[in-house]
Amino acid sequence: MRRILLLACLVMGTIAACAKNTSLNEESIDLEALYQQIDEAINQSPIFVAEYRKQIAAYRDSLRMESSPEKQMKMAEQLFQLYRSYRNDSALFFAEQCINLAESIHRPDLTGRYRSLLSFQCSTSDMLTESLEQLRLVKRSALTNKELVDYYNAWMHVCGEMATLTQRKDKHQSYLAKQNLYRDSVMAVASEGSEEWLHLKMDILTAQRHFQDALNISDRWFKTVKEGTHESAYAAFYRSMVFNHLGNHDQACYWLGKSALDDIRCAVMDQASLLFLAEHLAKDGDFDRALRYMDFSRKCNKTFSNHTRSYQYSSILNIIEKSHEATQDQVHQILFIAGAIIILLILALVFVLFIKRTK
Repeated sequence: MRRILLLACLVMGTIAACAKNTSLNEESIDLEALYQQIDEAINQSPIFVAEYRKQIAAYRDSLRMESSPEKQMKMAEQLFQLYRSYRNDSALFFAEQCINLAESIHRPDLTGRYRSLLSFQCSTSDMLTESLEQLRLVKRSALTNKELVDYYNAWMHVCGEMATLTQRKDKHQSYLAKQNLYRDSVMAVASEGSEEWLHLKMDILTAQRHFQDALNISDRWFKTVKEGTHESAYAAFYRSMVFNHLGNHDQACYWLGKSALDDIRCAVMDQASLLFLAEHLAKDGDFDRALRYMDFSRKCNKTFSNHTRSYQYSSILNIIEKSHEATQDQVHQILFIAGAIIILLILALVFVLFIKRTK
């Protein structure tokens, strides 16, 4: 009986290990088919953008016709959300409108929330001074847990941006430490299972190299989002980061591709996933597609007015340039070897002819 139980335990352990391995590596995928979908979506991008602009126009018309400050504020917030990843200057404009309307109805909690959202949007486009100014105007005592999530999230983001941009090593470490403190603050007040909680939980687990747990959180996240939305693209991006840390190249590219595809179809101009994918493709030697994706991303980001991704364009071009140099060196080596072989063959032929004549 003990042997049977032991055998059963071993079998169950093997099954669990296989299941875990399958989850980490996932099934085989067709990257070329996904890239073709992305290529087609890029070609259809003007159609997606036109539909999105119609949606924005409808909300703007409704806002102009509304007289109630409370309803105006809700519509202005909706327009802020629509512009948030489409046009940065318009997003900033409607965030400021939300602040003014919240102040007019004496809602310091909402005023603080909108200042936090404005701060986050500023730091997204390197407006770090303006971002900090808005956060310092927030009355934290007036905020509920819901508003505190946005407040701490904005602080976390601006500290992360300052850590990235500073040239001083001591400041870099200081900003990273502050970013981690604000991340912990977000986790303390965010509802478990919310988007903020899920993506930060994945970050923490990935940093701790608990990759299977991170993927389990990712599975949970995907159950809360609708496929084909910007929220789905966001979830796919974080899943790709886990596979990137695992060194699973194909899965990392697949989920970056899924994220990019959803963003293109949702008329997102703040393109990140497609640019990361272009970098992977450049490293793989698929230069034509990498350049196409980079060019499309650059046009999108120009519409968004986001200057923070310029270093990535340089990175991709450097990868392509170095690869071309390496390829040229290989060609030169091959030509040199081929030339040497031809010379040796000619010498051998001359030698053979000389021997025959002497006989």
